[in-house]
Amino acid sequence: MPPEPRASILIVDDTPAKLVAIESILAPLHQNVVTASSGREALRILLRQDFALILLDVRMADMDGFETAALIRQRRASEHTPIIFLTAFEQAELDMARGYSLGAVDYIFSPIVPEVLRAKAAVFVELYQKTAEVRELYASAQESSRSKSEFLNMAAHELRTPLSVVSGYLALLAEGSLGDPPTGWKLPLEMLNTKTTELNRIVDDLLMASRMDVNSLPERVSLFDLQHSIRGALVRAEPRVQLLGATLTLDAVPEPVIVEADAEHIGRILDNLINNALTYCVGKPEITIRLSDPDEPAISVIDNGVGIPPSKRELVFERFVRLDDAQIGPVPGTGLGLYISRELARRHRGSLVVAESEPGKGSRLLLRLPPAEPAEDPAKARTTGGRPRLRVHHGV
Repeated sequence: MPPEPRASILIVDDTPAKLVAIESILAPLHQNVVTASSGREALRILLRQDFALILLDVRMADMDGFETAALIRQRRASEHTPIIFLTAFEQAELDMARGYSLGAVDYIFSPIVPEVLRAKAAVFVELYQKTAEVRELYASAQESSRSKSEFLNMAAHELRTPLSVVSGYLALLAEGSLGDPPTGWKLPLEMLNTKTTELNRIVDDLLMASRMDVNSLPERVSLFDLQHSIRGALVRAEPRVQLLGATLTLDAVPEPVIVEADAEHIGRILDNLINNALTYCVGKPEITIRLSDPDEPAISVIDNGVGIPPSKRELVFERFVRLDDAQIGPVPGTGLGLYISRELARRHRGSLVVAESEPGKGSRLLLRLPPAEPAEDPAKARTTGGRPRLRVHHGV
């Protein structure tokens, strides 16, 4: 284990003999002790250095301890630095009331008992060192997370090119552009197309998740009708709905529900929710998409699937988490769908939650979005897109 970093302690007193005495008392702690002979000198030192603790004499001629403490608290870098006031016992009651109002953490009374001063100082030194350790660990974790995200981003980009080539040649083979394929190739080509589509989806999820992690996900924000987004998602889901013999119903209010968001991102959320509802179902999937009134835009995706246990209703929104159910068996994918969906909702000042769920009977997932600000010209509320504003997240 590396040695603990040395903490700095600032002693402020206008009596040179007391400065020397307190410095010698603190010497066994083996920390960096700095002295100041006035409040003004202490303030200058605090501009250049951080401290684990300030020992501040109350009675100083030029600027007393209370004035100094008030100025220390006004500076962002030192507003939370612990201050212990040094004062005579006979003035304790009056000084303590005023000192605590200025953020003092403790008092030491004259005559100073060396063991008491060292013990109290040691507590704040240890607190400072532990805080520095946690800060360093956090910074290291952030750097590690950033490196992983950059690797995922690079890997996803590198995989996209060969996947595009494979997909292209499979399409050419399937449509006969490279010559009529043998009859026996039909089923293998369909299987290869299916698996290539799955792999493309996995790469796309990894790419989006990595961009979210480094806050570089672009948004094309525009005014649009949620009904348009839902109908688009229903069209995209139709091939799979027919394949599974599922029922997919839209229950929507008659009037437009206008929001200001990235239509592609909202579409992706809906695709993920509908695909999950189709996937996590033992029998014939029955899914209802319900759109609420324009004042409080909300989309519910209701299914008759396997349901989500109460203990996993938040866990399913974590990265790489999959809902394992013996009735369904292994499900292809990365476990990023709901994580991406919730993050996209949050980036649009919305939310995504498991509103209701009962194992064996189904679930209701609820997406909420803020309504669009009223437009001066109603014609500006485009229902099918238009010229969007490009916005890129650069921080949380």
